[in-house]
Amino acid sequence: MIEHNNNGLRYYTFESFPAHYVEHGLYTRLGGQSQGPYQALNLGGTVGDRPEDVLANHQRLFESFGRPFESRFDVWQVHGKTMLTADQPRPQNQKHQPADGIFTDNPEVTLLMRFADCVPLVYYDPIKRVVGLVHAGWQGTLQQVAAEGVRLLQEKYNSNPKDVIVGIGPSICGECYQVREDVYQQFLSAFGQDAEEFFTRRESGLYLDLWAANIYTLKQAGVRQIENADLCTAEHVDEWYSYRKEKGVTGRFGVVIALKA
Repeated sequence: MIEHNNNGLRYYTFESFPAHYVEHGLYTRLGGQSQGPYQALNLGGTVGDRPEDVLANHQRLFESFGRPFESRFDVWQVHGKTMLTADQPRPQNQKHQPADGIFTDNPEVTLLMRFADCVPLVYYDPIKRVVGLVHAGWQGTLQQVAAEGVRLLQEKYNSNPKDVIVGIGPSICGECYQVREDVYQQFLSAFGQDAEEFFTRRESGLYLDLWAANIYTLKQAGVRQIENADLCTAEHVDEWYSYRKEKGVTGRFGVVIALKA
């Protein structure tokens, strides 16, 4: 990934996404005005932070990103596999729709999602000129939400999965993400014996590799171009929010993407 610093904010971009055609950023927690456990660029409005600070952080991010704040389209992420398409920005007075995947082919729309350990999946089809974001926690990964994103690209935009580039953003790694035995059983039911490669047993317990599970799902869906940030949020709370490492009291970092006109 490529590091950028702009207006006091730090963000990263995927090397495989052509900057001439698509703008995107995986923003760290650095540079905002939130205080305490939410310090500093918290974009989560339901985590206990002051609403005025969250709003200021959103505005600061969009200023850094060089896009109008009014261009955003975001959703209420619910750990499912519902996909939405955005033909226009979300009106500021419109409630968030529940979804875990958002896509657009309109350069006037900036897609935004929030994360704190769950996997950000960033999609770009350079042939059909479509971008998307998908939120994949363990429940979404179990439901193969990554493949739902590919199916939407095929059905709505006539994409060929071989053309699609997917970036896997900073999220909790397989060394840090301890899970219960029932999670393992659910993955076995969903993926069969292939699920074994997503899990590691150690003396301390059972660990799930969300990166491996999502890469497997994307490849099964026909995607061949995948770039993994290989950055663990739990190991780098100096830059990223981590729900697990910070015991549930933390903020949410933002991922944004937009087509260039």
